[in-house]
Amino acid sequence: LTLVASERVIRPGRQATDTRLRLQLRASQGGQYVLNLPEGATLLALHIDGSELPARQQGRQVAIPLRPGTMTVELQWRTPQGIRTRYVSEPLTPGLASVNAVTRLHLGTDRWVLLTGGPRLGPAVLFWGMLLVIALLAVGLGRVRLTPLRTVAWFLFGIGLSQVSLWMGAVVVAWLFALGLRGRLDPQRLDGGIFNAMQAGLGLLTVIALLILFGAISQGLLGLPEMHVSGNGSTATSLNWYQDRVADALPEVWVVSVPLWVYRALMLAWALWLAIALLGWLKWGWQCYSHGGLWHKPEHRKQAPPASSE
Repeated sequence: LTLVASERVIRPGRQATDTRLRLQLRASQGGQYVLNLPEGATLLALHIDGSELPARQQGRQVAIPLRPGTMTVELQWRTPQGIRTRYVSEPLTPGLASVNAVTRLHLGTDRWVLLTGGPRLGPAVLFWGMLLVIALLAVGLGRVRLTPLRTVAWFLFGIGLSQVSLWMGAVVVAWLFALGLRGRLDPQRLDGGIFNAMQAGLGLLTVIALLILFGAISQGLLGLPEMHVSGNGSTATSLNWYQDRVADALPEVWVVSVPLWVYRALMLAWALWLAIALLGWLKWGWQCYSHGGLWHKPEHRKQAPPASSE
């Protein structure tokens, strides 16, 4: 008897966990294969090659009839343990060495995934690497005196902007530096047309930056957290692991997550901080924008009188 492939799909809920296990078996002769379910599991359904069989369970054991050749066995069961902060898959030992073991963990949209673990070919939460980059950038940007933001403010600002695309965050940073450069500029040294075009462009950039900040706040308060979960086709709500060779127990996987309201509360605190800080930044920005005047009046050249002919 050989276990050619296995696929385990785990759906943890608040009070219980539903699991579907699909085994591809190859037997040289008929007989019976006994599978031990996890502790406290209740068998819900048993299918062999698409045909449903009576779900008979004795303790933790389920007897599966075998026939020579390849067959697909699918079992569904429920355990009374629900989702927790650190959820670990229940140990399952088919008792056979196997290959091509796939484990899928489906979480609802009401969980905020923080960390994952399991076989090497699986999901990873890339946000923590981005957070390190944001911290390094905040240290560098905090040393630049063009803006009133310092290291802590840049770090908090970057955390919120990490929920929008990279180019949007770059536009907001460029807007702040453009205002700082405008505050150090002497408008009298510029041509009136160039100065007016610069003022119009900076005004347009201000509108775009404020819209991006409004979108970041809306995404944080109403949308789902963007933790940049990737690897083996995984997303924030569907985590997939693969292991090519398994001894006798299916691989253990785990995930650290918290309820989504924790993320909402943190983003609400960030939005309140941004609203207070933005009042000071806008006051500073207006001083920079109006330094030396808001607009240059176009110069009207006097036409020379026509030459008199004698």
